Amino acid sequence: MKTIAEFILPGHPDKICDRIADLLVDAACARDPRSLVGVEVALHRYKVLVTGCITTSPPMTHSEVSQLVRHAFRDAGYGKEWSPAPEDIKIEFDLRLEELDDPLRHLRSISDDQAICIGYANGHREDNHLPFAHRKAYQAAQRIRRLRTKYSLGPDAKVILTCRDRQVEKMSLSLQHRPNVNRTQLYACAREVGESVGLSDLDRICVNGGGDFDVGGPHGDNGLSGKKLVVDAYGPSIPIGGGAWSGKDPHKVDRSGGLIARYIALCAVRIGLCSEALVQLGWHPGDASPSMIQIQTESGPILLEAIGRFDLTIDGIWASLGLGSVRFSDYADGSWFQKQLFPARSFLFRRQVS
Repeated sequence: MKTIAEFILPGHPDKICDRIADLLVDAACARDPRSLVGVEVALHRYKVLVTGCITTSPPMTHSEVSQLVRHAFRDAGYGKEWSPAPEDIKIEFDLRLEELDDPLRHLRSISDDQAICIGYANGHREDNHLPFAHRKAYQAAQRIRRLRTKYSLGPDAKVILTCRDRQVEKMSLSLQHRPNVNRTQLYACAREVGESVGLSDLDRICVNGGGDFDVGGPHGDNGLSGKKLVVDAYGPSIPIGGGAWSGKDPHKVDRSGGLIARYIALCAVRIGLCSEALVQLGWHPGDASPSMIQIQTESGPILLEAIGRFDLTIDGIWASLGLGSVRFSDYADGSWFQKQLFPARSFLFRRQVS
């Protein structure tokens, strides 16, 4: 069976927006772990629009938000060498910056909206228990990031690949470059990227099939946070659930529910209960814990109790996964499950399944 997946670099406009949104989450939660954050970010060229709500103590200022926006652009690779330069960004805010009072603090323990959360894992430890195509697309994107300086590439890039039977068959690369680039240089980069995922035949690699890509990033397209849900999750072969993650604090169940669902799926395959697990969790507004739990394996449905004991209250998820110590902006490039998100929590797995 053929599978297909894509990945993008942090300089893509949508991923800059996700990074800004999660920098705001990190900044608010550093002030108060129970901060309420629900923001969305849009950008085009030099203009950035942040909308939504940040409720924390002490309140954040517009100046602080502006600095984080500029920081995200610099980290993505934009500035002196690649436009737009951070100092030229115009920012418009529609933010409610208030303090977190006691009644609102209490409401953080229940869901403020409905949510459907998906978790997935398979038995392929070498792929970090992720779908093969999704993992390889990520690895190709990371190779592009490491080759940017060598080949003078811009911060924006995309990769899409087709796989069959755990082999990469074809790959398409979109590489931001300087005007009048030597295309031999792009093909040399493509060869290295292909070899990193086991594809050495350059005839099976398309480079900038849509033409020159010298205008990229925020100059080439607008950006919006929360648009790359499939990249952020498990690729197109697995359902994505409901809402986006970036821009939401870890007491919001779109985010914490997605993380605990992945954790449950990992536990199921690591104890040998199955070779593939799909976890679905559902919250209604006002729920303190999910009102729907479904776990599907290759052999059929199983109960949560067969895997282990899990505290699925909102406060329980936050505490057990250590979400108060996670820097969410570090994963806003789409690497939520590609990296080890909870490297210090292996004891939790042993305790819960014992």
